[in-house]
Amino acid sequence: MIDKVMEVIRAEVNDFIGRKLEDTTIPDRVVLTSFVDDNGRVAIPTDAIGLSLLNIEEERTFKEAAMIRTAKAESSSSFVTPPISLNLQIMFTAYFKNYAESLKQLSFILGCLQTKPVFDRNNTPALVGLDTAKLIFELNTLPLEQQHYIWSMIGLRYLPSVIYRVRMLTIFERDVISEVANIKEITTVSNLKEVRD
Repeated sequence: MIDKVMEVIRAEVNDFIGRKLEDTTIPDRVVLTSFVDDNGRVAIPTDAIGLSLLNIEEERTFKEAAMIRTAKAESSSSFVTPPISLNLQIMFTAYFKNYAESLKQLSFILGCLQTKPVFDRNNTPALVGLDTAKLIFELNTLPLEQQHYIWSMIGLRYLPSVIYRVRMLTIFERDVISEVANIKEITTVSNLKEVRD
């Protein structure tokens, strides 16, 4: 699911930049990539924007505690674990030979997510068919110390980049956890007949 959502984001930003540059023939201006390759070098292709997953957080505000009942048949019901909602922290990294071009591309990303801060099934058809009905983008401005920590953890020197929190990705596997027989009849005290010897 995360891979599909990241691909939706990548495609939307890529299309926006193509429209701004009046050239929609380049499919890989924005690429889904890790930060570094196996040798510790920049994995983002030169003259491209890398989209990478930085962190995953559970959204506990809307967490359901109980299992969800699904009707299976008249005689029984099945139960599934409730969905979990996640927030993703994603990073767009501009890796261009020309520094000014890197800044220009970051401006396009900011413009894209400023004009369309919410992706839903009406304005983003690629979300149809996914459990996630809506993605909400929030610019995540980090202090310099935290940025330094992130780039040290990644193992690269700072590259022009911007971080967004993407809220409300829903993961919902409908695997049956348990199955129980449905109640067919309820007997109340008034319905009981006294049995005498």
